[in-house]
Amino acid sequence: MAGERVIQGPSVAPGRALGSARDGQGTVPASDDDSRRSECDHGLQSRTDRVGDHGIVQVLRPGQTLTQLHTSHETLPPAKEWTVAAVLYGLMVVIGVKEGGFWHADAFLALVVSLVCLVIVLVANPPDRRSATALISILMLASWWLVRAATTASFAEFLPLGASIVAFAAAFAAVRPLQRRAREVAGLGVACLGAAGAVVGFAGLIGRWYPMAMPAQGLWRLSSTLTYSDAAGLVLGVCLLLALGSDICPVLTRIVVCLCAGGLIATQSRGAYIAFLCACAIVPGRRFAAFLVPILAGLVLGLSAIVSSPETGSVAWLAVVLVVMVSLASLPRWTVLRRPVRQTGRVVFGLILMSLAIGAFVLVHHELTLRVFAPSDQDRSVEWSAAFHQWASAPLLGVGPDRLLVFHAADGTFAHFAHNEYLQIAADAGVIGLLLLAFSIVAVVRLVRRSDLLASCATAALVCWSVAAVFDFDWHLPFIGFLGGWCVGLARQKEQAI
Repeated sequence: MAGERVIQGPSVAPGRALGSARDGQGTVPASDDDSRRSECDHGLQSRTDRVGDHGIVQVLRPGQTLTQLHTSHETLPPAKEWTVAAVLYGLMVVIGVKEGGFWHADAFLALVVSLVCLVIVLVANPPDRRSATALISILMLASWWLVRAATTASFAEFLPLGASIVAFAAAFAAVRPLQRRAREVAGLGVACLGAAGAVVGFAGLIGRWYPMAMPAQGLWRLSSTLTYSDAAGLVLGVCLLLALGSDICPVLTRIVVCLCAGGLIATQSRGAYIAFLCACAIVPGRRFAAFLVPILAGLVLGLSAIVSSPETGSVAWLAVVLVVMVSLASLPRWTVLRRPVRQTGRVVFGLILMSLAIGAFVLVHHELTLRVFAPSDQDRSVEWSAAFHQWASAPLLGVGPDRLLVFHAADGTFAHFAHNEYLQIAADAGVIGLLLLAFSIVAVVRLVRRSDLLASCATAALVCWSVAAVFDFDWHLPFIGFLGGWCVGLARQKEQAI
């Protein structure tokens, strides 16, 4: 840049001043020529200079020496980068308890707090170019959704999907600046929310406590505080993937993996199953090996919940299974898993797993049959067809947010949602809304990078979040909007300049 001087120096170890050496006491050693050093500092004070060292760029303000720059960088209050993220995390807890923020009063609360936090974090931590592009695209989609709500019905129709879109942007902006330990805590912290929801859901299954667990097709399904099994399945799938990327608090992480895996299975949500399996291809294979025991414990727990699902009364034995599987998952990794396994041992182990899978299928084949051939499949196809025809009636602008879908089916003649968020946005916001959504997706894809283990698992969680929207209206819950933005913030490309 014009008027700036680039100073490059040798590689400096972390914790040392850029462009100068420091002794063990943190002071600049005396030079043979103090006047020369004073002249150098005076020259630096007279302009804004950049110090570059292996891709690290810092800006010196007028009147600031190299030593002052380094000292100010080290003494920044550590709370600055995570305060807004902590506020949004607390909001996620609140609206998670309140059915995901689906109802208008809760969605409005999520909207207001998200907007305030978004402004604060953008002022405190201005985004880089790619992050700014993603945020602008997402907020333009929210703005168009607001315009269509105001011009077709009322501003109230902006909720809850509009609040969820803004929540996505706010969560991304708040998590984006997090580094190192704070970033890892943010990933595991959100995964813990999923585990807590799973515990509540299992309590509902054990005591047949509606609506923490809900009956459908004669089967009791885990629904948690979201009170909707398909949304709970998506949340648990995303949280399980985030937990697989955690390397802190090993015991807690193993428990979270077990609970999220068992809860995901217990929701019996086919859309969540498909979304999770699609995302598994992105997770490094070694993570499944590292968490083999907690995953198997969660599998046993989830299958036990499915086996008990036809029973109408309380299921006390499921509580025993829950305690035993969580206890097993919390134990340190077995020594046998750390030792090299011969080819014969791998074959035997594979046969054992296959036998267990076959046995589990035999146990739950009746319940699986009820879910696979559930009439909701036909409902989905009818709703998707109705949404497509609704879009065709107003292809450019759409018919307005969340208009009733009218159709003729065996078990009803209308629906509030299309059970496909992409079709929903196309029908309600038209081609303009669909293009804004496409721009947002492209901007996010250009932003995320699998730069480390947590970023890889967060990217997988984002894939799960995106695929599940094909089968349900989960994005209408601001809690899930927060969850998606959180994943993008964890998977974002590392910035090269500050």
